[in-house]
Amino acid sequence: MRATWPLLGSNGPYSRVPLAAFLEAEVRLGLDGVDFVPQTPHFWCSHTGHESTAPLRAALAEAGLPVRVLTPPPYRYSLTAPPGRQREATLDYYRVCIALAAELGAGRLVLGAAGACWDIEPEALRRNAAGLLSALCPQAEAAGVRLLLAPVMGPETPLIAESPVLGRLEELSELLRRVDSPALGVCLDTNVMSTWGDSIPRWFERLGEHTGLVRLCDGNYHGWRAWGEGVLPMERYRAELEAAGYAGPVSLLLPGERYAGRPSWPEERALEVLRGGAE
Repeated sequence: MRATWPLLGSNGPYSRVPLAAFLEAEVRLGLDGVDFVPQTPHFWCSHTGHESTAPLRAALAEAGLPVRVLTPPPYRYSLTAPPGRQREATLDYYRVCIALAAELGAGRLVLGAAGACWDIEPEALRRNAAGLLSALCPQAEAAGVRLLLAPVMGPETPLIAESPVLGRLEELSELLRRVDSPALGVCLDTNVMSTWGDSIPRWFERLGEHTGLVRLCDGNYHGWRAWGEGVLPMERYRAELEAAGYAGPVSLLLPGERYAGRPSWPEERALEVLRGGAE
């Protein structure tokens, strides 16, 4: 059955080609919008500010592709940073990103706990993240941008581990309770979810009303993979997502540079399945 979710491509895997090449591919694939990563060579953004959006907005308008989601790279910023220069820069970075999302018309901004210090007590890391998000939510709400906390790879995936905290759905649920803001929701990444032993039915039972984006991606303990190249039950995941009644956008973003040499392939493969072709 053909998927009815809005399907978003992403420039994330296209980091070795110009923006024009990415947009040409997305138009060819007939995607509904973009999960935009403000990365070079496509766009410059840091804690000090960002370049003019005029050329980017003109290129997107010409391609007929709206930015539906902004996914800033974490770089060396960290939601879990303790008081100090890194925390100050992280706040500044995401404030810049919220303003950028609003300027691009993106109502969603995805962020996560990547870059955590593993020598800090987990509860302190969670407390740091709650404080930083509480500081960002008023600006996001005023700008009409919803912050979506995505789970991150943890100790079960040592080669690509990002943080010892904020990967399990129970932790994400508790953080939402702590921050208690309508401007904060979550993003489901099926590969990260699977590494923590969670499931789509449990996710939507606990976090369904807070889920503003889904990344329906294959993968394994070494990273994200194109459909059919990982070990996950993607057709079951798709059916469970439909059964949960999710109607928001689905992003085809795969983090990392595994497909940098053929960046359109994971999108082509996913679309082949989601539009009713091969399984």
